[in-house]
Formats: sequence, C-alpha cells, structure tokens
Amino acid sequence: MSREEDCLADVRRIKRYADEIERTLDSVEALKGEKTWQGPAGNNFRNDWKGHNQAIRDALSAARAEADRVYKQVQEEEGKKKAAAK
Repeated sequence: MSREEDCLADVRRIKRYADEIERTLDSVEALKGEKTWQGPAGNNFRNDWKGHNQAIRDALSAARAEADRVYKQVQEEEGKKKAAAK
C-alpha cells in the first residue's frame, strides 16, 4: 500500500468511528428525557450533558476536518514526489 492509500484508509476509519460516536450521542440524547430519569440526578445529568454533548460533537468535527487536511497534504506531497521522479 502506498502512503496515500494508507492515509486514505486512516481517514475513512476516523470518519467511521466519528459516525459511530455520533450515533451513540444521538442514542443518549433520545434516552435522557425526564420520563427516563427523574429527580435531581437526572436534572444534573441533563444540564451537564448539554455541554458535554456539544464538546464531543465539536471534537468530532475537528477530527474529521483535520483528517481531511492531512490527507490533502499527503496527496500534495506524493504528487510532488511523483513529479520530481519523472
């Protein structure tokens, strides 16, 4: 496998794992309602969850963007190597 192919495989894995994490966040979001968990502990969790949920989603977005950036950089570097080898 070439460096570019390895990088693309890593990018795909990162995106797949990020999607899995987002599905898990969506599941927690669906289950955190007051009917599921009542009382002060439930209220505290829901209040805390808002911030944690957004922070995790922001981190996933940043990871996806960084993976894309690195892949583009690898593509450029490999293109330059190929051009120099000619």
